[in-house]
Amino acid sequence: MLKVKNKKLKINSHIVLSNNYKLNSLTEKTTRFFTFYLLLFTFSFLLLQPAFGQEDYDDAPEDLVPPPLNFINKDEQKQLEAETKMKERTKLALELMDAKLIKSEEYVKQEDYQESLNQIGQFQGILINTLKFLKFNEDSRGVDKNFKKLEITLRDFMPRLELIRREMPYKYGYHVKRMLSFVRDARTKALNPLFDDTVLPEGNN
Repeated sequence: MLKVKNKKLKINSHIVLSNNYKLNSLTEKTTRFFTFYLLLFTFSFLLLQPAFGQEDYDDAPEDLVPPPLNFINKDEQKQLEAETKMKERTKLALELMDAKLIKSEEYVKQEDYQESLNQIGQFQGILINTLKFLKFNEDSRGVDKNFKKLEITLRDFMPRLELIRREMPYKYGYHVKRMLSFVRDARTKALNPLFDDTVLPEGNN
């Protein structure tokens, strides 16, 4: 009877050791897997970092303030969504962007540079939304007129942005400088569809 018990004990011990070995083996494989991808991610990040950081932040001041958030507030979002016609929506978006610049100009005169910068962030939010909307409808009749209207108005906005930038300390104005680059890129994106064969001929909305 004792031999049988000892035999069972040896078998159970063997099973426990086997299970522990499998568990340790699985844990070791999992650790190696995550370690490999962590190193791969780290290497990729370090490889790409100079491409972004060096170009964007070489001239950034040491006391640089955080960039403004680019978003659309709920009321303005509802106004834009309520406009079903492309022409009217584009017109409204440009009016809202103009209103943001007016507020930014007012705040910078009051030397409230942070709030002036916040308005620039909302300006960008509306611009991004408008570009996405027109891009989504790029096959619609009359979209080229709206792209053209956007580009012309952005061109008029740029001197105002430059004046705002000049009135700000550089730790704020740096972000407006970057906004000017963003607006230049947006103008290019607005012009590109005008020379795209996929855009339909001009017509009424």
